[in-house]
This record gives sequence, C-alpha cells and structure tokens, in this order.
Amino acid sequence: MGFNRFRIFVLIRVIVLFVTVATFVYLLFFDQKYVTTVVTGFLIIFEVFELFNYIESTNKKLARFFDAIKYNDFNMSFTHDNKLGKTFKALNLAFKDVIDAILEERKKSEQSFQQLRVVVENIGTGIIAINETGEVKLINRSALHLLQLESLRSLDDLRQKAPNFHFTITHLNSSKRAAYKNEKGQELVILETMYKLGGELYRLIALQDIKAELQAKELEAWQNLTKVLRHEIMNSIAPISSLTSTLSEVLKEDVIKKNGLNTIEDESLEDLTEGLSTISSRSEGLINFVNAYRDYTNLPEPDKRPTDIKSLVQNTTALLKNDFIKANVALEVIHADTSIELNIDYQLIEQVLINILKNALEVVENKENAKVKLETSVNEGLVTVSISDNGAGITPEATEKIFMPFFSTKNRGSGIGLSLSKQIMQLHGGDIQLETELGKGATFRMVFHHTAL
Repeated sequence: MGFNRFRIFVLIRVIVLFVTVATFVYLLFFDQKYVTTVVTGFLIIFEVFELFNYIESTNKKLARFFDAIKYNDFNMSFTHDNKLGKTFKALNLAFKDVIDAILEERKKSEQSFQQLRVVVENIGTGIIAINETGEVKLINRSALHLLQLESLRSLDDLRQKAPNFHFTITHLNSSKRAAYKNEKGQELVILETMYKLGGELYRLIALQDIKAELQAKELEAWQNLTKVLRHEIMNSIAPISSLTSTLSEVLKEDVIKKNGLNTIEDESLEDLTEGLSTISSRSEGLINFVNAYRDYTNLPEPDKRPTDIKSLVQNTTALLKNDFIKANVALEVIHADTSIELNIDYQLIEQVLINILKNALEVVENKENAKVKLETSVNEGLVTVSISDNGAGITPEATEKIFMPFFSTKNRGSGIGLSLSKQIMQLHGGDIQLETELGKGATFRMVFHHTAL
C-alpha cells in the first residue's frame, strides 16, 4: 500500500510537470508574457529537482546507511523522515534496527576484548606476540616480569635487553619448546606457536615458571629413588639376616664340647663356610651399590676446555675397538663435514661415549649382522653425537624409566650408566635423547646446545 502511494505521488508530480511544461511552451510561443514565462521556467526546474529528490530519497538513505557502516559512524538517525509513506517508514525503522544490532554486537565484542585483555594481563603465564617484521604487538605484565624488563617493542629491542632469551627463542628446536633460566634463577619453559591474523603471520611465545612442576617432579624422583634404595637394600639385608639366624642355630646345635674343646662336624662346617661366603658376597654387592650411588651423587664439576670432537670420538672408539672385534660387531663412524670444537670436560664426555657404546655393543653382540653406528653432525647451532644399533629396540615401559637412577634392562646392570651420562650432559648444558622402535633398534643422541660452543 505504501509503495502504491509512492507511485501515485510520482505520477502526480509527472503530470504537474507535464502541465507546467505545456504552459511554459504556450506562454513562450503564443502569449509572449515573458515575465510569466520566466517564472514558469523556474517552476519547471524546481519541479524536476523535487521529482528527482523524491525518487532518489531511498538511494540517499541507503548511501547514508552504508557510509555509516563504512566509517563506523552510528550517530546518524533514520527515523525523523517518515513523510514518504509507510514503506519508507518501515525502511527507516529497518535501518535503525540494523544499526542498533551492530552497536550491540560491537558492545559485546568490546566487552569480550576487554575481558580477554584483563585475563591476558593477569595470568601467570607470560605471553609475547611478534609479527613477521619483528615488532612486538602484544606483551603482558607476566612476560615483562619474568624477563626483568620494563617495556619491549621489537626483536631488536629484545636482543639488546635480554640477549640470552633472544638467542633461545631464535634457535628453538623442532618441538618449539625450550628451557630458560632468567636473571633471578627462575626456571622457565618456553613454548612457541604460530597463528594468522588479518593475513599477517604471528609468533606467539609463552613463558611459564615451572618451579612448582619441577618440585613435583623432584618429589616424584625422590620417591622413586627411595623405592629403589629400599628394594636394593632389602634384597641384601634380608638374606644376610636370615643366614645369620641360620648360622647361629648351627653353632648352637652342631658345636659339641669335648675335652674342653669345641668341635663341629664337617657337614656343619661346610654350611657355616657357605653361609659366611654368601654373607660376604651380598655385603660386597651392597657396598658396590652404595659406591655407585655415591658416584652418582658426588659427580665433580666439569673441567671444561676446548676439545675437538673428531679426536675425542676417534680415541674413544680406539679404546673399544678390540671389544667390538671380539663380539663380531661392526662399528661404523661418520664424522661431520666441518670441524667441531666444544668447550667440554674431555674425561667426562669420553665416559658418556663409552657407556653408550658399551650398551649398544651388549644389545647386539649375539645378533647376526650386528652393527653400531656413531655419527656426528651440526644443525642450527646444535652439535649432535648419535649412536645407533640394529638391536631389538626398547619397550615403551623401559623407555620411560631408562634414565632413572638404578633402573636397568640388563640382569647384571647397576642402572647407573645412563642416568650418570644424562647428568654429565646436563652439566654441559646438553642432553641425551632416545629414539627407539621395537624390532628396529635404538638411537641415543648426545645433544650439545649453543652454550657448549
């Protein structure tokens, strides 16, 4: 109905314009009343303008509406002009409803943004967002506190203010995870992820103080160690206590006093001798276990000196060459193309190499075509010494405990070698990593981080 009214108003205006034009022509050519003709001409211009303005009113409103959205100007009102009928009134109200809805969503988005901002600013995890040009687009208070900084604008700024942290995040490994100790001595874990926003790629770096986690792990380690110590000590003390009681009974029952002398039968004497021998053996085993524990807990500080890795590997493999030959195990050594020099304790790292090589040798010594490969490499500032075997591999259960003190997969193993080796590597700022697959062997990687270079 409203749109029909719009058509009628347009038609009336066209008819009036047509009549005015006819009058103008008549006055111009027949009546020759020039003043009236001029007035009529201006009237025609006014009517044409008013007709176009009337027709274009909807387009103008649409243009204003889209400009309001484009320039975020939501102060415009579309409800004051309702002279053009119910249709235009409904259009004005629709425009108002859309703008009100946009304002409401904008308000909700702003509230969500402010809430997220408060959360980011107050969480204990440090967060840093860096764009492709190295500009820091976001950093919260926790990150500034953990890095001991007052402000941070870019990676160049970070390189000057916290060079060690800058180096760490620049040389993250493939897992995008690293450990970092700040100037206060806090142990931090660094995690990195990538995301896109508005077509731009960002690096999101998270820092977290893992002190509580380390304390929990430390407590778990002590509990596990206590279990191992209790198990080993009880395994030695229980038979000693039992044998002592048995030997005491033998002495009471089998020793006979004749002519002022204590005598004992040969069979009982043999029992005593065997029992004492067993006590001696178990006591020696317990002493060896305690010595192994002492060696593990009293490791000396490394005497670090510049060392050529190639020479170290050659000397170590030469020491074990005869062992490999006797066991009929092939030993392949592959050196990196470039010369590698590390600031390490020669004796301690040599001991780590010997431990891992001996373990690999024992794993494959009864296997056909047994082979152990040692390879050195340099990649992204990390030096790696890999020792691989083609043995049976290590079970997932054993993999989780392989570096635990006193845990061993061998019947006669002390369980100290790998845990001691890992401790030595950690003292050098490095680590030992294990990669294994059942039926395809295992690879131990000695990884030296940049601090060892």
